[in-house]
Amino acid sequence: MDAQSIVLIGAALVTSIVSGTMGMAGGILLLAVMAEFFAPTVLIPLHGIVQFASNGSRTLILFKHIRWNIAAWFAAGALVGALFGSQLVVEIPKSKFQIGIGVFILLVTFAPRPKVAANFKGKWLGVGGMAGFLSLFVGATGPLIAPFFLREGLPKEALVATKAACQAFAHLFKIGTYAALGFLLQPYLGLVLAMVATVFLGNYLGKQLLARIPEAWFVHFFKILIVVLAVRLIWKGYSGT
Repeated sequence: MDAQSIVLIGAALVTSIVSGTMGMAGGILLLAVMAEFFAPTVLIPLHGIVQFASNGSRTLILFKHIRWNIAAWFAAGALVGALFGSQLVVEIPKSKFQIGIGVFILLVTFAPRPKVAANFKGKWLGVGGMAGFLSLFVGATGPLIAPFFLREGLPKEALVATKAACQAFAHLFKIGTYAALGFLLQPYLGLVLAMVATVFLGNYLGKQLLARIPEAWFVHFFKILIVVLAVRLIWKGYSGT
């Protein structure tokens, strides 16, 4: 096993623990790590497969806590968003993509977020549509949709479970879109299977930590690490390395 594979498998484990504990943040952290190694048209579907496994396993672990009145409408919107976005997906030069992802990560991590999210008829259909569309281009939409979930005042387990189910649907539709556009998984199958196995372990560990570890610790750790990774991506894109 080469050094790149070890880094990616380790990142899958750590980020799934983070998501399993916090209900968010792990996906965008893994995206930042994977962007170091893959071109956009490979990165987005590969990240989607691993995140589908991560969110899917978390969904199964916490299945009884899912609020289906939210998840079902979100899934319908995500399908529509993915179908629309599939007409617009184009290959982006890796250097520009690295800069764009680095800036995106910093914005969603540090930009001020509303204390409450809008509440309107068909909200979850619209939120799902936004997530399904944007996930085709930026991979990780968790931080963008988080305020809508936080506004619901759900118990911690219901928040983590429902958000995981919603994101699992979005990743599934994204994978299907890239497969239809010609993405081939076979060259990366061994790596993906290893990363998927580690996210199952990470989600199990995350569940054990869910009620034990202060969220503030994870938030500080996440922000420090994400700044380092995002700035490195921007620099690599700018310098062409």
